[in-house]
Amino acid sequence: MSPASMLQEPDKGDAQTTGSDDLAARFARDGFVGPISLGLPRSLLDRVATRLDAMLTHHQVHPLYGRFSVRDWHLLDDELLSILTHPHIVDSLKPLLGPDLLLWRSKVFVKRPGESALGWHQEWGAFNGEEIGNDRPGLEPSTEARASIAPWNLTVWVSFDDIDASMGPIHFAAGSQVRRFPIEMQPIADSEFWHDPFLDTASARDIVERARANAIVLDIRTDHIFREADAYTLTIDEAKARLLAGLSGQVGAVTLDFEAARFPIIEMPMSAGSCVIFSERTMHGSGPNASPRRRLAVNARYTRADTLVYPMRLRGETIDGSNLDIRAHRCVLAAGRSLHPDNLLLPPRD
Repeated sequence: MSPASMLQEPDKGDAQTTGSDDLAARFARDGFVGPISLGLPRSLLDRVATRLDAMLTHHQVHPLYGRFSVRDWHLLDDELLSILTHPHIVDSLKPLLGPDLLLWRSKVFVKRPGESALGWHQEWGAFNGEEIGNDRPGLEPSTEARASIAPWNLTVWVSFDDIDASMGPIHFAAGSQVRRFPIEMQPIADSEFWHDPFLDTASARDIVERARANAIVLDIRTDHIFREADAYTLTIDEAKARLLAGLSGQVGAVTLDFEAARFPIIEMPMSAGSCVIFSERTMHGSGPNASPRRRLAVNARYTRADTLVYPMRLRGETIDGSNLDIRAHRCVLAAGRSLHPDNLLLPPRD
């Protein structure tokens, strides 16, 4: 049976209207729960989406990281932060993670029209950049969390657009969170995470400028590839070839031994202002955007407040697994108490 023939409708149960026991049971069974409506005003969603889209379009330098990045704009945008700490999200996470929660990371995802699929993948908790060949763990769970079968980090994926089946909605292999599938490192262009870097580049200048801004291949530094003074004399084909040659030593993860046909595949179209909560251990991905419309979302990661975030900082190391300098990074206390003295917190807003 092919994966497409196993596509199922998402669970219609809504976490804000069902009991926490039911939510936890569905999560334990499937590895995700949703979609959950946050009941947000469309005007709020559109304002935030407009700012995020402008950041993406203009490859805005992130004030905290000193370079273009799609990470952690919630630390600078109060309205985005209000969405990611909305009571419907926090109250849905508490039965799964406990009462003390840190929001420690967010990432903006956009699928432009014509953008390709994101392959099946899972993350087993370290957030170390393994998918691009790095090993710099972003999280260190407590001894208690390691000893428990309960999750200690979860992702909430929030849609800012109405996403139908033609737009490459996120999909899950229900129940796959119980097994860690092996990966193999292959050339980055063959990995699960590769997206065509030339999809919206119209000239050699576009390629050169985006590469110099580290804004052409997600999480990969490319600012060294076009250092020559004559870079702008290249043709577009020469610029493409030089970028790919500059990436020739870069590797990315390919999932092995995963047969989607063995799992119920749940594709999750959703309306703007909805979210899905999932374990990164659950195999997930998304299809291509075959529509003429943008698909904009933010995924936010939450962990138990006794987790140490970015343990490498205690060793004087400041570059994370996504090649960002995280000296200015802060966690957000989303609920309860801060339980690890070495975590750096965003001060409460006045």
